[in-house]
Amino acid sequence: MNAITPTSAPKAPSVRGLPLLGSFFEFRRNTLNAMMAGFQRHGDLVRYRLGPLTVYAVSSPELAGELLSDDGRFGKLGEDSPLRLVLGNGLLTSSDRMTWLRNRRVMQPIYTKQSVARFADIMIASTDEWLDRLAWRYPPGANIDIHYELTRVTLDVVSRCLFGADILDEVEAMGPNAIDVAVNFAFRRLLQNPLSPPLHWPTLGNRRFHRVVGAMDAMIYRLIADRRANGPRGGDLLDILLACRDRDTGEGMSDVELRDEVITAFSAGHETTAVALSWTFYLLSRHPEKLRRLLDEVEAQLGSRPPTLADLPNLPYTLQVFEETMRLYPPAPILPRYVHVDTTIGGYRVNEGSWALANLFNVQRHPAHWPDPHRFEPDRFEPVGRRAWHRYAYLPFGGGMHLCIGKHFALLEAHLLLAALVQRFNLRLVDSHRVEMHATLTMRPRYGMQMIIHPRQ
Repeated sequence: MNAITPTSAPKAPSVRGLPLLGSFFEFRRNTLNAMMAGFQRHGDLVRYRLGPLTVYAVSSPELAGELLSDDGRFGKLGEDSPLRLVLGNGLLTSSDRMTWLRNRRVMQPIYTKQSVARFADIMIASTDEWLDRLAWRYPPGANIDIHYELTRVTLDVVSRCLFGADILDEVEAMGPNAIDVAVNFAFRRLLQNPLSPPLHWPTLGNRRFHRVVGAMDAMIYRLIADRRANGPRGGDLLDILLACRDRDTGEGMSDVELRDEVITAFSAGHETTAVALSWTFYLLSRHPEKLRRLLDEVEAQLGSRPPTLADLPNLPYTLQVFEETMRLYPPAPILPRYVHVDTTIGGYRVNEGSWALANLFNVQRHPAHWPDPHRFEPDRFEPVGRRAWHRYAYLPFGGGMHLCIGKHFALLEAHLLLAALVQRFNLRLVDSHRVEMHATLTMRPRYGMQMIIHPRQ
């Protein structure tokens, strides 16, 4: 039998959509819902038209493994990706393989599990101050948007770890959630381009986008210039990045390379953790028996004192709760890949110049891989259970050689924050609050996460 080639392979099942526009409006309205409907009707690989753009949605671990392979068929982004307008040519967006490999090799030692442990004390201090502010700001029984508050504390943590300073006020002066708005604005253009208005048009969204990126660039370049002129400040991430050298050439990073890696770490280092923790408290509010078990573990190990780095091995269920939340609500639910050559996925033809999207919401709830896939069950993440998983069944930090370099930083921060917050406060979802997923680059709750807060005795 002859091997299947791209030219002989059948086309993937497709969603018809509108003339000319295809599924453009469905994707614009709710990308995940559009892909969920396609998955339920057509299976693990579905083809969509978004105007002139062809998009393939991948929904199984097996096909996600093909997509995330490092064989040159699929790339992280095209050369003209709108995300580059924000993140530059950093690790998340670089399409130059040699540049990516060099910077990944230079930065990898910074982000090992052992290396990020140095930031635990900063995370703990920032969390303690934040919890004190919550106690002062919100009387018992008050409503709190926990997503907004978690975004503030994770932004504070990453700013202190990156720059050794609290720049929260400076960042917030750019506008509410300005950095994330800019990144998600660019991601929407990724799926809607070329139907989006050109960036030089003076639309409200374009003006805000340019204002935020310009202000962010000015702040980061100022911090880099100050550090080059005045020397290290005490071992924050910017100090470490400035000291990094390529082991083959001895070269350090240019200001532009530093800017791109800093803004990537700044953007990815707080929003995803805040989003995942917001969904964690949503699930705990709906499953009081899981909350009780989590609280029993925290109380047994900590009593009334704050958690420390040394406590974390004794809080396994706390981490399992967070990991199961990321399975059900992956903080970055769509992994886009640009198709560089005519090829196949799952035996179906995929054309050069199109996009393939690994839909982690579907992959991580795939019924062939996850028993009772929509149920919240942290016990799935006990060590013995993990051995039977498909390699690409759980991908909250991506997979393959492009596994997120900040994985250990994010897990450390979330572990400490979750333990500290459940220890100090009881949070219950407001009954009338509308909870809806809003997926772009991250999967934030569209209307925030309104909860009733009470201090624990």
